[in-house]
Amino acid sequence: MLALIYLGLAIYLGDCLCCRFYRFVSIAHRWAAGALVGLLLSSWFTYLSARLLARTARPLLWADLLFFVGAAAALFLLKRRPIPPLTEPRAPGSERWDWVTLAIYLALACWMMFATLNAKDGVLQIGNNEWSDFGPNTAIIRSFSVGHNFPTQYPHFSGRPIRYHFLFYFQAGNLEFLGLNLAWSLNLLSILSLVCMLALVMALAQLLFNSRAVGRIASALFFFHGSLSFFPFLRSQTSLAAALHSIHTLRDFLPSGYPYRGELWGVWSQVVFLNQRHLASGIGIFLVVLIFLVDRYREKARAPVVPGDEALPSVTTHALDLPAIALGEAIVGHATAADSASPETAEPSVGVATKVSNALKDVFVSGRSFFFSGVLLGALPFWNALVFTSAAAVLFLLFVLFPYRKYMIGMALTAGLVAFPQIRFLRAGNLKATHSLLHWGYIIDDPTLGKVIKYLGFTFGAKWLLLGLALLFVSWFHRRFFLAFCSLLLLTFCFQFSEEALANHKFLNIWLIVANMFVAYAFWLLWHAKIRGLVIAARLTAIVLAIPIVVGGVIDLFPIHNSYYMEMRYKNDPLLDWVQSHTKPDDIFLSDRFVNHSILLAGRKVFYGWPSFAWSAGYNVIKRDDTYRQLFESTDPRQVFRLLHENHISYVAIDNGVRRGEFIKQANEEFYADNFQKVWEDKGNKYASLVIYKVPAVVPTTFKLPDPARPKVPVVEPPPVTMFQGGKGTGRGQFDFPRGIAVDATGNILVADTNNGRIQKFSSTGQFLATIGRPGRGDGEFQEPNSIAFDSAGNLYVADVSNQRVQKLTATGFFLTQWKGPDPGFYGPRDIWISPDNFIYVVDQGHSRIVKLDSSGIARAVWGSAGQGDGQFAEPTAVAVDQQGDRVYVADRRNKRIQVFDTNGKFITKWPVEEWQATGWAFQDLLVDSKTQRLYATSPTTDEVLVFDLAGKRLGALKPKPPDKLEGASGLAILNRALYVLCTFGNRVIQIDLDAK
Repeated sequence: MLALIYLGLAIYLGDCLCCRFYRFVSIAHRWAAGALVGLLLSSWFTYLSARLLARTARPLLWADLLFFVGAAAALFLLKRRPIPPLTEPRAPGSERWDWVTLAIYLALACWMMFATLNAKDGVLQIGNNEWSDFGPNTAIIRSFSVGHNFPTQYPHFSGRPIRYHFLFYFQAGNLEFLGLNLAWSLNLLSILSLVCMLALVMALAQLLFNSRAVGRIASALFFFHGSLSFFPFLRSQTSLAAALHSIHTLRDFLPSGYPYRGELWGVWSQVVFLNQRHLASGIGIFLVVLIFLVDRYREKARAPVVPGDEALPSVTTHALDLPAIALGEAIVGHATAADSASPETAEPSVGVATKVSNALKDVFVSGRSFFFSGVLLGALPFWNALVFTSAAAVLFLLFVLFPYRKYMIGMALTAGLVAFPQIRFLRAGNLKATHSLLHWGYIIDDPTLGKVIKYLGFTFGAKWLLLGLALLFVSWFHRRFFLAFCSLLLLTFCFQFSEEALANHKFLNIWLIVANMFVAYAFWLLWHAKIRGLVIAARLTAIVLAIPIVVGGVIDLFPIHNSYYMEMRYKNDPLLDWVQSHTKPDDIFLSDRFVNHSILLAGRKVFYGWPSFAWSAGYNVIKRDDTYRQLFESTDPRQVFRLLHENHISYVAIDNGVRRGEFIKQANEEFYADNFQKVWEDKGNKYASLVIYKVPAVVPTTFKLPDPARPKVPVVEPPPVTMFQGGKGTGRGQFDFPRGIAVDATGNILVADTNNGRIQKFSSTGQFLATIGRPGRGDGEFQEPNSIAFDSAGNLYVADVSNQRVQKLTATGFFLTQWKGPDPGFYGPRDIWISPDNFIYVVDQGHSRIVKLDSSGIARAVWGSAGQGDGQFAEPTAVAVDQQGDRVYVADRRNKRIQVFDTNGKFITKWPVEEWQATGWAFQDLLVDSKTQRLYATSPTTDEVLVFDLAGKRLGALKPKPPDKLEGASGLAILNRALYVLCTFGNRVIQIDLDAK
């Protein structure tokens, strides 16, 4: 309840302030502006109060008390001198449909946010597409709500000032502190921000084009980005029914088809606003200022100039409505002399006293709304730094192209004064830039102007045609306004402001929101065309252009609907409860490099979390890598203690990720065990055999050093589980995203435990037997092992994907040799099949080809290329051979088909597989049973095994008996009429009895 009272008070205070400085296009505009301004300013007040009270036991408690008192006092003072809010509907018509539209947006926002983040019974549920981005975000939230993060540091990179815009997540942490749960605190802010931003889009579009319909269409277009990425997706479908089925089961946002970073996970879809929850509110604050400026520009163009005064309208001056004119009648808002004349009107000769008086009046009275706007913009760097950069670029061109230059300077100076300390703080201690500020091409490889134009054309599709039509018929005022926003295209493709060039996509996201207003106006023009004989043609054109925009947007909603949760317990968790009750809120842990973990959800910071988070924020990860290795590998006790104390590390947490990971070659756990107090141990292997040691406050005078002659005491591991039990983890019998399975000559089952970098061996009854290999790049080491297979001599072959090789081992795992493949070498060898005559067929997925090797590793045949034609592939995932029929079957995943060749690569035939999904993490496998003349194919999206005869006739589908179910069905193996199906998402093996089917 306290959280809701806090939020309500903040919004009410924001509304009272906005009424002092702004006038409104609509009631919705007023409420949205008040909500976002109140949210921003209350977050700032509470954070600064907590920072000043950081030495107290509970800074947030006192900061919230100060806010309640301060807000009440501010409201009392504001109400003593009330200013009636001025709402001037500029567009004709009723607001009823505006409110209906906003109600739909509210429902959509609630669904989107809770579909991707939820909490149930103390378990945090994060959508699969949001998991990685929410790693740092949830850690920041918890560092405030249950931890102590003053002065503020990045939880994944302790010891240095935070370099990530954190204030939105601070407020989410504050709301959790006041009583909401983690999911509700973040979702409530996200829903409020998104709906308010859309209400402001509607208000700005109504103000620009004097049409409520244009405002509603412009805001609705937010959900329809316009990317043409759905075209290659639909082309890969074999029928309309197959396309509808694929859309209905989509789990991942459509990739664009471009090979650039970010294009594979749908950067031009709703995923951006779902992952980066603080973006919508930052854009909303920018829109509040833009609406104010456009309103003032409109009045400047029409207000009479009074001698001795610079015609700046007061807050209560009525604006002249600008009629919207249909296509074929006139141009929107004819460019008047005042509109296109020099922005500064020369004043007649007046006395010095009058000039001074007028200047003071302008600065302290008429210009106060500009200064308030400057404060709002200046408060953005801690909220969303790239929105602040966008605002700076756009406002600079508005300064050049429009009136009120002296007030724009005042606004800019105010914003700069407020923003400068934040920018200085965010850049404190950052690594010297390894990139140039000038960067041509954004993420495009070998960029040319033609490639950039093609990329933009593909990304925004039919919207370009509508945008061109709108710009043809709008006034010079609108063109100048749009030109100012085109500065964001220059920022995107000509500059790089961080280590991660992909971060520039936010400039395009903001540009698109404004471009949508012009696209909406173009739709309105076509629908209301008055040109005789072309009315029907214009409306048909509008429908035809709307179809690709709407279709792409609708498809983008299905991955949200079909999202599955990654779960983490954040309440009633033994480790989390121990950390919160036995450690200080500001303690730092040395641990494995986590994306997320119970330690982070307990509000504590780790010395070095997932490296890409720190790298993209600009931290010196190279230096941190070196320190991290020394802490976990050094046997010099004084060096270890010195580094621990220099970096204020209180606890050392060692688990199997440290012991067996590739980054730490030989962990010095024995040193920690001999010299540090063990304070917590994971005896049940729930947390990868985690052991926590407490760092002594004082360096010991003597140390126990490892005795080289003493045999290593093995870490006591919990008993293994069967492959049918499995589960995610690093223990024996546990898996992490496994992708390959095979049967050896003695009937044992081997599983490629992909993300753990090893092969596990089980009996046919599922009992754990042995582990082969470990993560690494050396002989017998693996990086993402995928498919495994055996030759007639019992040798084991492993598709070592990230090492770009095929390794040959003995049956017991002794390294024999490796093959890199024919020129240009393997690039993601995904699957292996070995025929009875010991020919090795390899799916070289990255090169879209099949490679046939002899037992010496010499290539005997190579075929395939990227494409959709016969003999071409789009991400092939599997190969299987029927030696009796001299046929090779290839799973052509993205083309949704199985292709058949002879053993030398000659194309024979093909048939469609409608169940195969064209996107997402999926590794369809094939298995040929020559005895029964059957071909089995896994279908991960429908979680079943499809059955064909060897001519392609569909015979049925297999699923296990309930309650068992397939979860991400991938690899297949067969033994004695039992089909073993590897479940990649479920991290276990399922057995299906073929005789019972």
